[in-house]
Amino acid sequence: MAENDRNVLNHDHHSTPYSSFRTGPYSSHFRRSLPNMAHMSTDPPKIYPIHLLQTVNYRLPSDVDRCHLERHLSNEDFESVFHMGRMEFYRLPEWRRNDMKKRAKLF
Repeated sequence: MAENDRNVLNHDHHSTPYSSFRTGPYSSHFRRSLPNMAHMSTDPPKIYPIHLLQTVNYRLPSDVDRCHLERHLSNEDFESVFHMGRMEFYRLPEWRRNDMKKRAKLF
């Protein structure tokens, strides 16, 4: 093996021109941009009737997750609105779920 080849194989890959980039924990700016999940509860979401969750109701309950209103539906309401179970619904691509929620006025 030639001397140059040995040098390439033994080269410290950590001392590249990019090694000056931060490789440790995420920058403080990135951490500040993440949502604060400390207030999130592990309890199941409170169930509401569909008419209180539809976006035509301008006074949504204060404790609902406005990005996921479907989580606050009972299983019966969920299946009557989306014509499928929750597992089948959450297996769909996000764009499809959002489209279905828009049609049900839950978006």
